[in-house]
Amino acid sequence: MNPKIVKVIQDIDKTCTKISELQALLPQLERKKIELENEEIIRRVRKASITAKLGDLESVLETIKQPESSITTTTINEADTSLLTRQDTQESAEITSKD
Repeated sequence: MNPKIVKVIQDIDKTCTKISELQALLPQLERKKIELENEEIIRRVRKASITAKLGDLESVLETIKQPESSITTTTINEADTSLLTRQDTQESAEITSKD
């Protein structure tokens, strides 16, 4: 048989083998992509420190859509504010109890 034909037949066999391997790999990669996307959603929701109430669903979705840097800033600012409020309340209670 002509060596060129033999070479083409070998290339076809290699290509078919590679296609089979890649077709087997594709579903695994798609599952991994979905898993990573889901983890990203969960991470953003947790990072935003959101407790979802039925009426707050729209704000939850808007917060998830925000770029990650603004979520971090918002979360830090909210945490600082709640911490300050808690400290003020505790100091007021201490002053009141001393009187």
